[in-house]
Amino acid sequence: MKKELGILLAAVTAVTAGAAASVVPVPVATAAPQTVTAMSHLTMTKSGSVNQQVTLQCDPTGGTHPTPEDACTKLTAVKGRLDLLPRAPGVACPGNYAPVTVTVTGNWELLAVNFTKTYTNNCHAGVGSDYVFRF
Repeated sequence: MKKELGILLAAVTAVTAGAAASVVPVPVATAAPQTVTAMSHLTMTKSGSVNQQVTLQCDPTGGTHPTPEDACTKLTAVKGRLDLLPRAPGVACPGNYAPVTVTVTGNWELLAVNFTKTYTNNCHAGVGSDYVFRF
């Protein structure tokens, strides 16, 4: 019985040692922290002496706006606050009165956007918005 018990103990030891030798540590994958951003989607409409409509999507950039990358960069700089867009420096517009109303609706990140402003003419709409409203 002692001999059988010794053989059994030797077999269990060999199996355990073999199992321990076959254990390979697996590196734990750690994900880099991700920033959650909400897509921004705006519809811009001009009405009056000019009638046009474009869409602008930021993050990812797209839409029918003629310069979406530039417009998204400028809107990001003012955190989507259209009323804070600066006037393009050093540009003069003609003085003719042909009013254009720009209306922008949609969302900037998680905030609803509802903006309306009337400009003296189409040139003033573009220059007065640092070219965001030049479409």
